[in-house]
Amino acid sequence: MDKTLLININWHHAVNDQSKLNQTIKLLEDDSDTKIQAIEADIIYSSIQKCSVMGHPPSVDGDLTLASFLQQLQNIKFQHRQHSIHACPILKLDFKSMDALQSSLLDVQEYLSDLPSSLHQRVWINADILAGPGEDMNDKEAQEKMQPKFDASEFLSLVSSELQKTVLSIGWTTSLTDIHAEYTNQMVNDMIECAKPYSDVTFPVRASSFRKSYGVLERLYQKDWTVTLWWSYELPKEEFDWIYDTLENGSLRNRTYYDIMGFHAYLNKENKL
Repeated sequence: MDKTLLININWHHAVNDQSKLNQTIKLLEDDSDTKIQAIEADIIYSSIQKCSVMGHPPSVDGDLTLASFLQQLQNIKFQHRQHSIHACPILKLDFKSMDALQSSLLDVQEYLSDLPSSLHQRVWINADILAGPGEDMNDKEAQEKMQPKFDASEFLSLVSSELQKTVLSIGWTTSLTDIHAEYTNQMVNDMIECAKPYSDVTFPVRASSFRKSYGVLERLYQKDWTVTLWWSYELPKEEFDWIYDTLENGSLRNRTYYDIMGFHAYLNKENKL
């Protein structure tokens, strides 16, 4: 397997408690084909513990602080056993509020300090900074619920100054009301404007909306930016076929990460790895 191909990266999603982290550590140390190369985890601010913890709204607290989460990953010392960038897993930290991000800066900086500077790009700082698809565009009350918890400029400025050389993973809020709702041209225009000053950028895009929105989303591949397709449910095989044929059989090959439930199994079954 060519570890330099983005499609071959195996993700472990929502590593948000100690039990899931224990599983993740075992997989990180595994030398078999099930080994993972990327971790996605969500971070909320706990007013109870007065610090950032692993968790996803509507949760307001969790059994694992971000500080402990990062320390346990540091203890593996994978980055010192092998010098190849591909031996160091991607760590995507999905922050759910500005409070969660601000209270995490020192912990993330400490984690970065234990990595060679060349590996800082393996840490992704993720947030939904713009409103996205899923609700009726004409329903003002529904659209208010779609408003992001971040000011886009404030987030970008803070991360680029305090967590230098990490990857900006900037996306849109979404709703489950319509899981196939399309990204609009305006949504993409606004995101491109946000990203213009930055080079190390990936755009998380909901995979269930990708096909219907491809006509506008393909513009995200300009410059050297990448797209990360995500979805926590398995898509039909025909949808996987379309995604693979569209993105991996032409000029956009190796420009997309796939954090989609069942996608790695699909690739194995179809002998596409």
